[in-house]
Amino acid sequence: MAEVTTEEKKETQPGTGSLSVDALEAEDVLAGAEEWSSTETWLVLGSFIAAIIALFIGLLVVPTSVLH
Repeated sequence: MAEVTTEEKKETQPGTGSLSVDALEAEDVLAGAEEWSSTETWLVLGSFIAAIIALFIGLLVVPTSVLH
């Protein structure tokens, strides 16, 4: 009986090896996910707003400090 290598096992077993369109479905990925709460949405939006404000302030402060 011929030995089966690790690579051959990966190719024949579903769910192992590299991901492909056939092996990866959105329903499979999100199957065990918990619900997204509105608090988390506000935290993410607040983080983006804070990052934009910090970027804007940085763009104002850095050029003026370099020129003087």
